Amino acid sequence: QAIVQEKETLNLDIFQTTQANTKLKQSDQDVDTSLRDSYQWLLIPTQPEAQGGIEWKETRLQGQDSPILQASRKACHEGDLSSQYSATNLRLEALDKYLWRDTPHIDLKRLWDYLTQYLYLPRLQNQSVLLEAVRTGVASTAWADNFAYAEGFDETKGKYLGLQVATGINPSISPQSLLVKPEVAGKQLEQQREEQAEPGESYSAPIAIQGGSDKTKVSEAPPISTLSRPRRFYGTVELDALRINRDISTIANEVVQHLTAVPSATVKVTLEIEAEIPEGAPENVVRTVTENCRTLKFTNQAFEQD
Repeated sequence: QAIVQEKETLNLDIFQTTQANTKLKQSDQDVDTSLRDSYQWLLIPTQPEAQGGIEWKETRLQGQDSPILQASRKACHEGDLSSQYSATNLRLEALDKYLWRDTPHIDLKRLWDYLTQYLYLPRLQNQSVLLEAVRTGVASTAWADNFAYAEGFDETKGKYLGLQVATGINPSISPQSLLVKPEVAGKQLEQQREEQAEPGESYSAPIAIQGGSDKTKVSEAPPISTLSRPRRFYGTVELDALRINRDISTIANEVVQHLTAVPSATVKVTLEIEAEIPEGAPENVVRTVTENCRTLKFTNQAFEQD
């Protein structure tokens, strides 16, 4: 390739230039052949159960395409990679089984992050597959078997913003795009209809919508007892100082976000820093840290002799 690029500097004649181009083309073909001969096995990690071990599935690749294209086609053909995915499967295999058992909703950004990180969840080919499943699930008249969609959550009022069911939507992979449990969405929709009812018009009790069957079931919503629910949470965790950005992001997504999603909840997060410096902190470090703490409005900060 270098010879072809420098043919003028090397003062090659027509024959030599043609020879160099031919050799370059042959070298590219030899490399492609070597790659196909070398990378013949597709190794797919699987985890049948969330608490179980990781298993490896070995599949031999065949064909003249690049190993990447062969791997993609083979994974789709074997069912290890989904190029199409239904809303019902998304709810049954991911949401109900793992992701929103203890929360009324989940945002699409966090959902996509989970799908690409945990082996026991469905493996989708790309974000478009997820978005199409969301669109069809919300647009379906049987949305109560899938999920509702909202464009945000008002923590003050405890209500979803832009709550939509049985209609076309244009979702995106973002923290503001929420999939809402159908029974939770059904209660808010009933409340909205009750508030919009004409004065003097009779109105029945709120209903709960239960999915997971061929027919939508409608029944009176039972009163929810909150007397036995825990009212406080406290947790302490030690972070790796060299990977603090990663750890804090994980804690925010896996713990803090679940707590802040609870209506009326007040969440306070405090970071405590302790540093042991056997040889003493240099003057420039003391000055920089002290000034930065003051700028960041630390409530307490100090260097000590002992």
